[in-house]
Amino acid sequence: MLVAMMRQSGQVWFFKAVGSSVRIESLRPALETFLKSVQIEKSPEAKPTWKLPAGWVQKAGTGMRFATLDTDSSADPVTIIVSSLSQTSDDWDQYLLSNLNRWRRQLGLGPIRPEELTDAIKTLQGKEHKIWLADIVSLPERKMPATSTTSVDVAKPQRPAPSEQQGFDTSQLDGKAPEHWEPGPVKGMRKANFSFDRDGKLIEITVIPAGGDMLANVNRWRGQIQLLPVSKADLDKSLQPIEADGLTGSYIELFGPREAILAAIFTKGQTQWFVKLKGDAAVAKNEVAQFKAFAESLKFKGP
Repeated sequence: MLVAMMRQSGQVWFFKAVGSSVRIESLRPALETFLKSVQIEKSPEAKPTWKLPAGWVQKAGTGMRFATLDTDSSADPVTIIVSSLSQTSDDWDQYLLSNLNRWRRQLGLGPIRPEELTDAIKTLQGKEHKIWLADIVSLPERKMPATSTTSVDVAKPQRPAPSEQQGFDTSQLDGKAPEHWEPGPVKGMRKANFSFDRDGKLIEITVIPAGGDMLANVNRWRGQIQLLPVSKADLDKSLQPIEADGLTGSYIELFGPREAILAAIFTKGQTQWFVKLKGDAAVAKNEVAQFKAFAESLKFKGP
C-alpha cells in the first residue's frame, strides 16, 4: 500500500494505491508524476483535479470515496482510491501518525512510535501542494535480506494464508461490505474485520462466532459503552428481526453517551454469529442502514 496525503483549507485528501508492493514500486514514477499533477483550489468545498497517465481509467466514487483510478487491467493491478477527511487535529504530525498506524493495523502490522514518523514518511513537492507519502508493506510480502544491508528486499507477492486474509475469512463466510469500509486482517475469533475513519473517529465492524446467553452478551456490550444492564423483558422489547442466508436473527441498537454498538445475531446449527459495529455514536447512527445491509448480505458456510 502507498498512501499520499495533501492538505487544503482544513481538508486532507488521501490517494491510496492498493496492490502488491512489487507492482506499486514498478509504477512509482507514474504514481509520483500523477500526484505532482494534482491541483486543489483554496476552498473547503474544492475538489481536486489531475492529469491521468496514459492507460489509466477514472471511475466515479460512491459514499466517502471521491474517485477510483484503475492503473491497468493486468493480472496484478493497482487501484488508487481517492477520498478526503477533515483535519481534526492542529498537530499535523499526530494526525499523520494516527492515520499511518490505522493503515498499518489494517495490514496486520504493529504501530510505530512518534520518533519513527520521520523515517516512515517521505515528502514530495507537487504543483501547488506538499505531498506526504507513506509506504506500508504487509507481512506476507516481506523477507529479511540474505546479507547485512541497510535495505529490506521485497519478495514476490504471496497468496495470504487463511489467517492473513483481509476482510472476510472466506472459508467461514462471505458478504458484501460498503466501499468505504476498509478490510482488516481476519485472525483469531474474527472471521470478518472492517473499519473506517470519519473525521478522526474510528468505527470497527467484526463478525465473530461465539456462544453465551443473549442477555449476558447484550449487558456486557451495554457496559462497554457506559449503559446500565437491562432485564430480559426489556431486552425482548428492543430486539428486531433481521434475515440473512435464510436465517432469521435478532438486531439491536445500543447508543451510549459517546459510543454505540449495532449488533445482529444469527444462529446456524450449533454456532452463533455475532455481527457487530462499534464506535462513535453520531457516526454509528448515520451508518445504521449500511450496517444492516452488510449483515443481511452475509452467507455462512459449514453446517
